[in-house]
Amino acid sequence: MEKRALVAIVLSISILMLYQFFYVNPRMKEASRIAAAIDNRTKSPAVASSKAQPSVIPPAPAVAPVVGKTEASSIAPPAAAAPQARTIKVDTQLYTAQISTNGGVVTSLKLKDYKDKNGGEIYLIDQKAKIPALASGYNTDFTFMKAAFITTSPDSLTLTGQETKQLAFALDYNDVHIKRTFTFYGDSYKITLKDEVAGIDDYYITTGSDFSSEGADSYGAHNGPVILKDMDRIELKTDKKLDGIKLYDGNIKWIAQENKYFFDALAPLTQTKGAQMWNDSDKSILGAIKTGSGTNEFMFYAGPKKYEVLKSINASFEHIVDFGFFSIIARPIFWMLMFINKYIGNFGWSIILLTLIIRIPFIPLINKGQSSMKKLQKVQPLMNEIREKYKKDPQRMQTELMALYKKHKVNPMGGCLPMLVQIPVFFALYKVLLVSIELRGAPFMLWITDLSAKDPHYVLPIIMGGTMFLQQKMTPTTMDPTQAKVMMFMPVIFTFMFLSFPSGLVLYWLVSNVLSIVQQVYINKKKTV
Repeated sequence: MEKRALVAIVLSISILMLYQFFYVNPRMKEASRIAAAIDNRTKSPAVASSKAQPSVIPPAPAVAPVVGKTEASSIAPPAAAAPQARTIKVDTQLYTAQISTNGGVVTSLKLKDYKDKNGGEIYLIDQKAKIPALASGYNTDFTFMKAAFITTSPDSLTLTGQETKQLAFALDYNDVHIKRTFTFYGDSYKITLKDEVAGIDDYYITTGSDFSSEGADSYGAHNGPVILKDMDRIELKTDKKLDGIKLYDGNIKWIAQENKYFFDALAPLTQTKGAQMWNDSDKSILGAIKTGSGTNEFMFYAGPKKYEVLKSINASFEHIVDFGFFSIIARPIFWMLMFINKYIGNFGWSIILLTLIIRIPFIPLINKGQSSMKKLQKVQPLMNEIREKYKKDPQRMQTELMALYKKHKVNPMGGCLPMLVQIPVFFALYKVLLVSIELRGAPFMLWITDLSAKDPHYVLPIIMGGTMFLQQKMTPTTMDPTQAKVMMFMPVIFTFMFLSFPSGLVLYWLVSNVLSIVQQVYINKKKTV
């Protein structure tokens, strides 16, 4: 029983690790190679309004008719009627954005405090995107993204400190009336948007396409669209083609496009008619929120996944940070790590101290488990005799084994229980170290200059594998020699997997192994006295 339980635990952890390494990571690398711009428009699932739409689209540059659309969406507006598009620059302490008068959309957004792995600038929204952020329309073609909006704003807005400034656009053509008002904040990545719409039944607005792939090849990252419905986080995989349009009704908190450390999201602040996702191309999924005429208010965010910052916005954006199945444990661990680092100022040493703190409550349980394994090892010859003697009578064998355990005060599950109890904590801490943008670019010491990246010289993984091997050699076992030899391959397998793991994770595992070795030395000496 104890052999099976121990093997099951080890295999479970191994399978989860192997799944992450061989399935998730390659998928993310493939996603990072998706082109940022798509030249040819493919079929888009247009959703026409329930009543007749305007027979003429508002003035815009000439656009060729799209095959397969309704009559209203296929009429090309006259090019002569459209004034020259103007780009308005919005400069805050955190980002620089560009807003176009064609559609009143965000065509570019560049971060100021973050660089890519090569030291280059990070554009979360790029001018090459097929569908710009906050494009709108009366169907999913986002007809108004080419329409010429009017604004009296100057060519640039600069915000400092806690300043707020507004930028207003207007579209008034035939029966269609739209007033779009942006509110920018000097010290925040959030942008509030108010669309006052009249003259149409259905109104669609999108986060846009071709979101930044920065960090998409990072270990354990989801790259693509995600929706928060009620409190359910729904991820969509870009490598799987959707079967038509996926509709989401009910309480839609937000729709978003994300990579490992950054995202842009659109949260409705007023009543909606739901959200939908569809394939805009073979490897691109587009999302939109559907509303109607009237005043529609939204919160737009484009920036880093900093949990405390997102929580302060009060739009449920903090749920974009995926702490995994054990999030109820992961969140307190995350807060503890941030609190420790506030005083230490080095995330490497903070991880080491956090590992020590988390280990303290488990010391008595681990000691008891290690002592139990030591006792089991001593009675192993007697257990083998009973198994050999009653191998043809399983019921009698179990009775005799239970009597033996009782006589020697041995619990066959005593060695496995500490491992079982620690598994949720391990995976919670594992997820915290994996998804926290705070570790991105955070140095530790010597050659470890980024705890979110792999060790460039593979020193930490090799040392970690060595400590794992030493720990196995020191730990008492009741396995037969064949099983024991098989288990000795585990350090090799784990070392291989950890070669590409973020350095912060490897550091945690290494420290945890060292603490286990120290505890085992103590137990072994105690029992030989």
